[in-house]
Amino acid sequence: MGIKTEKNVQRYIQLSLNGDSQAFKWIIKQYQKRVYYTILQIVRNHEDADDALQETFIKVYTKLDTYNKRYPFYPWLYRIAVNTALNIQKKKSRQRELSIDDVESNGNGFQTNFMTAAPQVEDMEGRELATNLRNALNKIPDGQREVFLLRVNNGLSYQEISDELEISIGTVMSRLSRARSKLKDLLYEYVAINDVEV
Repeated sequence: MGIKTEKNVQRYIQLSLNGDSQAFKWIIKQYQKRVYYTILQIVRNHEDADDALQETFIKVYTKLDTYNKRYPFYPWLYRIAVNTALNIQKKKSRQRELSIDDVESNGNGFQTNFMTAAPQVEDMEGRELATNLRNALNKIPDGQREVFLLRVNNGLSYQEISDELEISIGTVMSRLSRARSKLKDLLYEYVAINDVEV
């Protein structure tokens, strides 16, 4: 994001803090698409992404007075979005575990539940790859994961990532290279077994 746009963002943040609801709507409009696709990469479905997006901007609004204006706004917003998405994903995982326990304790309910869930088990290979990639991403250091997601999911250039995270381009390149190397190692067994290209 350019310096001019960042100045606009800072101006609208101040207006929001002063109680201007239209100013916060401008902030939402400026970032919602970018944040949505970041969240979608984590939760993997549009319904949860919609919930996480709404919850993210509620949190941003209520915590706006804690934002440090000496730093770019998007990385702060990005962290809130990612944490919100991960929390929703954890809740869903716990709910699925409970659901499986209920099914196993209820004889013929097993077949009924699988019939109901049929549309959700389509494209299992794609889901499996996404799950393996998500698990691998969770195993690499935060700094490397953040750079990787900004580059791959958000399509940011090295310079844009450098500006967003306030780190040098050399650090961006180094973290990205290490992230890719570690992901290849972590996904090697899955890729070899399933003949998937990385």
